[in-house]
Parts: sequence; C-alpha cells; structure tokens
Amino acid sequence: MANVLPFRPRPVASAARPYAGRLARTRGRGAVAPRRRIGLLRDFNAAAAWAGITTFLWYAVGMVPVQIAVIGNFGLDRGQVSSWMFIIWATGAVSSVVLSLVYRQPLAVTSSLSALIFLGTLSGRFGFEDVAGAELMAGVLVVVLATMGFGRKLLAWLPMPLAMSMLAGSIFGDVMNIVSTSVQDAAIAGTTVVGYLIGRALRNPRVPPLSVALVTGGVAVFVLHSATPAPVDWALPSLVVPSMHFSVQAFLAISLPLMVLAVGLGNVQGLGYLSEQGYKVPANVVTFVLGLCSIVNSFFGGHTAQPSRNGIPIMASPEAGPAGGRYWASLIASSAMLLIALAAAPVSSLLGILPHSYVVALAGLAILPSFQDALERAFGSTLRFSAVVSFLVAATPFSILGITSAFWALVAGLGAALLTDRAQLLTHWRGDQARRTETRLPVLIQPAWGARVAGELRTPIRASIRNISVGGLLVHCQQQLLPGAQLEFGFRTPGGAELRLKADVRHVQHLVYHGPDVWEAGCEFRESDLESREQLVRFVLNHQTPGPTTVAEPRAA
Repeated sequence: MANVLPFRPRPVASAARPYAGRLARTRGRGAVAPRRRIGLLRDFNAAAAWAGITTFLWYAVGMVPVQIAVIGNFGLDRGQVSSWMFIIWATGAVSSVVLSLVYRQPLAVTSSLSALIFLGTLSGRFGFEDVAGAELMAGVLVVVLATMGFGRKLLAWLPMPLAMSMLAGSIFGDVMNIVSTSVQDAAIAGTTVVGYLIGRALRNPRVPPLSVALVTGGVAVFVLHSATPAPVDWALPSLVVPSMHFSVQAFLAISLPLMVLAVGLGNVQGLGYLSEQGYKVPANVVTFVLGLCSIVNSFFGGHTAQPSRNGIPIMASPEAGPAGGRYWASLIASSAMLLIALAAAPVSSLLGILPHSYVVALAGLAILPSFQDALERAFGSTLRFSAVVSFLVAATPFSILGITSAFWALVAGLGAALLTDRAQLLTHWRGDQARRTETRLPVLIQPAWGARVAGELRTPIRASIRNISVGGLLVHCQQQLLPGAQLEFGFRTPGGAELRLKADVRHVQHLVYHGPDVWEAGCEFRESDLESREQLVRFVLNHQTPGPTTVAEPRAA
C-alpha cells in the first residue's frame, strides 16, 4: 500500500451510469424539479398505487396485532385503549399526507413500534401515569432538539450498536414468550407459530409471514371455540386524556430511550433509505413534525411517532414507479390509515375476545423481526463487546435509584466502550462529520472475486460495485444478501498485486430486473480509521480497470 497513487477520481464513463432507482440530487426541498410540483394526477401511476396498498396491508397485519397485545399489558379500559389506537394512527395519517404533498416524497410517519415494544417491558415497573408523562417529555425533547439542530448530533454521539443492543435486551423476554406460550397451548399458539414458519418458507414479499400466522391461528381459535363471547363496540373511537406524572427517573429510564428509538431508528432506516434513492430529505422538518405528533399522541394516551421503517422502503423503492410519483404511495397508504384510526373502538374490543395465548404468540412473532434486526445491527459491525454488555444489562430486569435497566444498559455500554473499544468509539465520534460529507463516486467495477464470509465459511458471490466512497460502497449481487452479512472482495493490479477489501452489509433492497434477481446492498468498510479507508478507495479507483458488469440492467420505468 506504500506506492498508492494520489487520489484523483476518474470521470465515470457513460456506460457506468448510476445504479437503478437513483436520481441526481437537485436543489430545493425535494428530488423533484419545481416544474413537477403541479398536477397531482399526472404523477399518479399504478406501481405507486400498489405500493401504497401493500404498505397499508403491512400496517394492518404487522403493526395492529402487536399494538393490541402490548397495549393490553397496561390493564387499561376500552376507552383508553381506543383513544391510544385512534390518536397514533390519526396523527400518522395526517402528518404523512401533509409532508408527502409539500415535499413530493413518500414521507410516511407512523407510531414507533420499537418504542411501543420497549414500553411494554415497563408495564409492571412504571404506572401508566408515569409512562404518559415520560411520553410527553420525550415529544418535547424531540421538538427542542429539532429546533436547535442538536438531534442529529445527539444520535451521532450515541453509537447505534449500543442502542440496538439495548432494544434487543429489553424485548428478549417478550420474544421468549413465543416458546413458553407454544408449549403451554400448542393447539393455538403452536399453530400460530407454524403458520408463521410457513409464511417465512414461502419467501413471497406479497404474503407477509405474520398474515399467515394470523389466519392459521384464527382458524385454530374458531375450530376450538376458544374465543370469549363479548360485545364488540362499533362506536366511534374515544378520546381520553390520561393523568400524567413527571419524574427524573421516568425521564432517564423512559423518555431518553424513547427518543433514541423513535427518532434514531426511523431517521437512520426510513429517511436514510429515501436519501439513498436520491431524494433531498428535509430531515430537520420531519424530526420537528415527529416531536409534534408525539406530543399530541401523549395528550391522548399514545406513544411516540417515527418515520416508517418498513413502509418507506416499500413506497420509495424503484418498484413503486418513477421517483417523481412515488409520493402517491404514501398518500394512498395514509388515507387508508384513517380506516384503522376510525376502527379503534371495535379493534380494542378484540382484547376481551381473543384467547390470551393467541394474542401473545402474535405479538411475539410481530416483535421477532425487530429483535432480529436489532441483533444484526448490534453485533454486525464495531463495538461488539460493548453491545454484548448493553444487551445483558437490558435483558436483566432491575432498577437503581428508581431507574430501570434500559437506561443503565446505555451507560454500561458506553463505559465498556471507553474501556475496551476506545479507538472504535473515538473513531465513531470523529468520523460522523466525515461520513455525512463524503462524496459518493458512481463507478461500474467488477472485482476479481467476491465472497460472503461467516466465520470460517466462505461462499463465492457474483457482484459488481456501483458506487464507492471513503465510508463504503454500493454492491449489486446475484445472490441474496442480508443486513449484517460480511463481504470480502479481491482486486488485482496489472503488476499482479492484490488487495482484499472487507465490508459489512448495512441495508439491502431486492431490485426488479429482466434477467436474474439482483440484490442491492449498501456496505460499510470494516477498516476503522479514515486513512485506511481512503487508501482503499484510491487503490480501487487507480488500479482497477472498470469492466463489463455481469449483472443485468434494470427494467425501464
């Protein structure tokens, strides 16, 4: 590496066009030119409509069951449950419509499922008055940080692996309930789990595994007559203002983790995906709106809001049609969200009708993807030992000075990072500004070889590099990749030298092509210091001759 040439990026040939689904960034509030900001009907397209319908179905099947189950842990009456359900769906729908129309982007806002799952773990340790007060403080904190521009800095200060390990440890007990409930009631809970496994085996993005579990478990409940007869409230939803109690313990143990989970996860995954698609995302405005929605939600018993982590990747993907019209998917999904809000009263009645084992199994299965994602993000990159410490502390229920283990998990994780992973932690703090200002260079490079690495196992892959920066690279691969996977590529110079490049997969998208399936993966270099990453980029750009890609070109929109 001593004879690496000076860094002079080569101009990209016309054949090496940017990867599928990306648009050049434009000035203004969004990626759509100002002349496109008229004529909503001209932007409408069938692909965006189907993406909106698919997103709504995911909301109804993937979020509502777990919301019913977790909210039921607080022992609230039907009016309070109805108020909670109504307000979180209503504020999400209204804010999504407004943001999508103003910025012509699929900016979808929902309630934070991760935050709700976290709250469920506190139901036996804090009263609902404490939780409601902490939710209000979290919303005010988000608004203040967004107004002062400190929100992004605060989230950058707390490494995401520690936040994810805290979440994984907090919900570990709820995930384990899947096993215990299935053993106790194999007829209903076990059948529900089997349906979920069947849905996973189908591997069909149009058939969510949780929907199969919902149907199979429902059939078991019907056949065994396990439902409890109870009246269904078909009235309009209630609005109930809860009593609130404010304390320092609740602020530290509930408000701070809520802020990190709601804003951190949504901004990193949801808004980050929009940015990857070429949109100029109004992050500060969205964060401010999230704070306002969270405040309104708290006044009527609801929890914090966040950008939709699962909905935005569906509605902003290239499969949702031309980028200028993808906001229609958000408009359609948001309009349908109002149906869930208006049905809050009959939905809350299900708490007294469905068997407890069925609801617990559905809730655990709905939490499972969040648990898996949290583990991958916690232990898939740097600060792994610190993440283990944070996970173990969060998974152990205790309180010190009235503050639960979730807060102490973050403190313990940061302390462990300072003691054992100091270099990685300092690199994370120093490198955040560099990562946000780094230049991504579109390229079309075929490595000499590529492999997916898992311990001692190395699986060859066929991949091409579509852009590169000092922070990472974007890869198109013909084999399926998953977040958290470790990749290694080899590059050869005309003189026979070879460089091995290692990277971690951070996010994956399945693209639609005429030829073989293609998975697009955003990867982060495993090298911890900035100088090593810069040398990698210089080596690849100066010594590797771009060759024809083996991956099929994308289907025209």
